[in-house]
Amino acid sequence: MSTTEAAVTDRSSRRQIAKPTLTALSHAVEEFAAAAGPDATVVALFQHDTYLHQSAARYAKLAAQGAVVVTACAGGTQPDSTVHHVQLDAADLLADEWAVLLVSPVLSAYVGGTDTRDLDTGAPSIEDGRTFTASLEMDRDTVAAQASRIVDGLADRLDPEVAESLRTAVDESLSTPRSDAERAVAAATSVLVDRLETSNRVLASTLAALIAETDRANRDLLTGLLNRSGLEQWLGGAGDQTPDLPPTGALLIDLDGFKQVNDGHGHAMGDVVLQAVADAISAAVRPGDVVCRWGGDEFVVLCPGSDEDEMERIGRRLLDAISDVRVDGVGVGASIGVQPMSRRPFPLDDADAALYRAKAAGGGQVARS
Repeated sequence: MSTTEAAVTDRSSRRQIAKPTLTALSHAVEEFAAAAGPDATVVALFQHDTYLHQSAARYAKLAAQGAVVVTACAGGTQPDSTVHHVQLDAADLLADEWAVLLVSPVLSAYVGGTDTRDLDTGAPSIEDGRTFTASLEMDRDTVAAQASRIVDGLADRLDPEVAESLRTAVDESLSTPRSDAERAVAAATSVLVDRLETSNRVLASTLAALIAETDRANRDLLTGLLNRSGLEQWLGGAGDQTPDLPPTGALLIDLDGFKQVNDGHGHAMGDVVLQAVADAISAAVRPGDVVCRWGGDEFVVLCPGSDEDEMERIGRRLLDAISDVRVDGVGVGASIGVQPMSRRPFPLDDADAALYRAKAAGGGQVARS
């Protein structure tokens, strides 16, 4: 099989899998590399250095065993000096990939995927909810095609001797006869991925059911939406070693005229209006968006993968949905501040400033950060 045919085969075998499955497959390839010892050549793409940091010790150990190890990602963290590292620009296409690739005389393996930028909001956490279009390959020709593609993308940022050693390892792997056992393993990889993904989905479903039993503390009792602590828990922790969020839009919504509802019609009516507004917001957002009651008459909507233009369109749709709410003739308006975000802890300073401008301009508006 030619490398072009192998690349086509790999694309056809790709499927959407969850982050836990991709992580488990990556660890399996790392274990294969450890077994291969000094004969191993390993190349890994980590998207961002926060993910590399979590795996740095394993890759330093592989290098200490004599393997040639190359890592690449965006961000400034440098791994152990025995590991050859390429710092990618965030806009580099390879920075959007997750890949672990092993080339050796006895076994070749590749697991890799492209971030879909979508989130499974039913997953226990935002990291578990990330999805990738990915594949596991153990056919040497297919792995060689992936290795050549990635090495070509990194070569001008590697020491020439390291780049040449990578290409030599690929050539030697292709020239080594395949054993019957290796062919059988390569043929079984698709079944392996299916079973692992099924197991992870069952585990995730079981965990989600367990979490549901304790979810009441993370839900707003009035509206049933996530509350502030629930949203922050779902987003995960903060700190230097906490991965950034996928690119996400944040909309901070504050109701216009809600105090007059409470003052003129009573808090019981105010509660009913809040419930109706929460339902209207939930119905107007996109599938996969996350809605939270931030407190009082404020709501937050997270919109994964949206830029500022898309956030503004969603915001205007929410303004219309909220203004359509009527409870016995009583309704409210809203003002919305929007901002792009990807950092943790959860930042809303820019959205809050934009919301203030929208309010100061008379309300009923969407303002960008």
